[in-house]
Amino acid sequence: MLQLNEANYYSHEADIDYFSASQIKSFKKCEARTMAKLMGLYTQPMSTALTVGQYVDEALTGDLDAWLPKHPEILKRDGTLKSDFEGARLMVERAQRDELFMDYMDGDHQMIVTADLFGQYPFKAKLDVFGDNRIVDLKTVRDLKSQYLPGQGRVDFATAWDWPLQMAIYQRLVYAHIGKKLPCYLAVITKETPADIRIVQIEQERMDAEIEWLQQMMPRYDAIKNGFIEPERCELCEYCRESRILTEPEMLGDYDENGGIEA
Repeated sequence: MLQLNEANYYSHEADIDYFSASQIKSFKKCEARTMAKLMGLYTQPMSTALTVGQYVDEALTGDLDAWLPKHPEILKRDGTLKSDFEGARLMVERAQRDELFMDYMDGDHQMIVTADLFGQYPFKAKLDVFGDNRIVDLKTVRDLKSQYLPGQGRVDFATAWDWPLQMAIYQRLVYAHIGKKLPCYLAVITKETPADIRIVQIEQERMDAEIEWLQQMMPRYDAIKNGFIEPERCELCEYCRESRILTEPEMLGDYDENGGIEA
């Protein structure tokens, strides 16, 4: 089992050896895409939105000065920030002006933690902020409006990104070391102009429910990851679009409102 550190945490070997919240969320969205990534058959392109999130993370919980030289693509020819990243800089400034928000940024940053969940599945996490008896994750989001998810209807912004599941995993990993369930918070900055900021606690009942769901799903995800079960395709993501092989015509009446085929 790979011993994790700053240099290898995001490595392919680490993703093979360990599950993580991001990997579980990826399995939940599309098992086939997740396995294609793990097998080195697919690389998800880096988006501007993800890089903006990294900028904000590094500015508030990391080392922005060390990060910037590695990302020249965020700069114009004259050395100033491109518009999206000028927006990110303003988002950081907005957060830094708020005393409560910055109080929740206080603690150990980017702390790596590992544990075997449910006694057998190795997980890893990198905590944005491990503070005074609390776990905080810094999030950037377009806005705080609800979103529509197929099969679920309209859900709150955090549920749309599976953040309660992520925080439940973080809480359980920390619990494995200290024997105590710490409260979990999202420190949210919107990409609006001007940016909005919120500190949102995830209810313990919600995280307990997420852990129950995860415990039910782990035998399947573990079997898929180890090659014992064929992963299912979602048929909607970028990987499924890119790798689709047509075998026969379809009936127009089989399509649902989201462009998928009804079961």
